[in-house]
Amino acid sequence: MTTKNRIATNHSATIRTIIVALVAALALAACGGQEQTLQPDRIPASGASPSSGSADDQAAGGLIESLPIERYSESSTRAIVVSDGVEVFDRPDGLAITTLAPTTTFGTTRVMLAEETEGDWVRVRLPARPNHRTGWIRSAEVQLEAVDLEVTIDLQSRTMVVRSGIDMVMESSVAIGSDENPTPTGTFYVTDKLETPDPTGAYGPYAFGLSGYSETLTEFAGGDGQIGIHGTNDPDSIGEAVSHGCIRLPNELVSQLAETLPLGTPVHIV
Repeated sequence: MTTKNRIATNHSATIRTIIVALVAALALAACGGQEQTLQPDRIPASGASPSSGSADDQAAGGLIESLPIERYSESSTRAIVVSDGVEVFDRPDGLAITTLAPTTTFGTTRVMLAEETEGDWVRVRLPARPNHRTGWIRSAEVQLEAVDLEVTIDLQSRTMVVRSGIDMVMESSVAIGSDENPTPTGTFYVTDKLETPDPTGAYGPYAFGLSGYSETLTEFAGGDGQIGIHGTNDPDSIGEAVSHGCIRLPNELVSQLAETLPLGTPVHIV
């Protein structure tokens, strides 16, 4: 049997994301206010063109591990889907448990956070309920890239820190979920980066979709309870526990993140 190798990515590589027009309604679990038309990021991967549409992911099932939180790693690895769809298995050469579309429901190129490799297989964190599920995919269906940045959100202090390795890039107070609809904890990752049509609206200029879901809401504003990080038109809410689970960030900082934070960036909520 092939020995499992923990992914150690010491190389440095980034992909500039390209914002293209695509109509989608943002319905992250904690995003209050009116619906807005958003523009998702798309990543042209070498040798493949992203699909212009997306299908709802099939419900995941089977035996999938739950991973512990890992903080302040030197580098992480993202898996960019380059095929027309990805079958997910409970183990290498095991049972197929779900199929993921090549794009998210917002039309963004599918990117997942990779955990380890075994021969021709990669274990990834799945953007599915319940939170922190993992599965195995064929390495030929994805392109692996290093991610040097990571985000840590401390719910107790209501702060967010962005690091590149051990170097701090950004620190800010944030609004978090209320007692009734708390922000879920654990390690997630950025699945979508969306530009809003109204930078002064409820979500500010940008919203980042995460791989996690509210544990109290199964639907919100027409969506499936996906959580995210976004700006706000209520700056007085920063530092408070008032959202439906999303993280609210000052607009000027969420705009900075939009320029630097790639899809697949790990987000630790502790």
